[in-house]
Amino acid sequence: MKHLKIYNSQGFFTIDAQADIPIDQIEKEDLIKLLELSLTDDFDMDPYDAEQIKNPAHQIIYKNIYSKLHELSNHKTRLKDESESLYKEALEKYKG
Repeated sequence: MKHLKIYNSQGFFTIDAQADIPIDQIEKEDLIKLLELSLTDDFDMDPYDAEQIKNPAHQIIYKNIYSKLHELSNHKTRLKDESESLYKEALEKYKG
């Protein structure tokens, strides 16, 4: 599912696939949810393209959010492996 979208010369985000919300209306809780969703396999975004986004505020916000989520999404396997190895010893100790 696409969570960051560009159409009608504006940037949009969606959390629950019910409504596309203009990117300049994003709130802290929405960012946290997008971060969580970016670690799933069903996360997709339109790549940032300044030519397609005419609203300067949308350009800045979309570009920053896209770059951070893209970076996180690209490293999700490494992050998962690191977190599992970090807590592996404790999990094994308290299993039995």
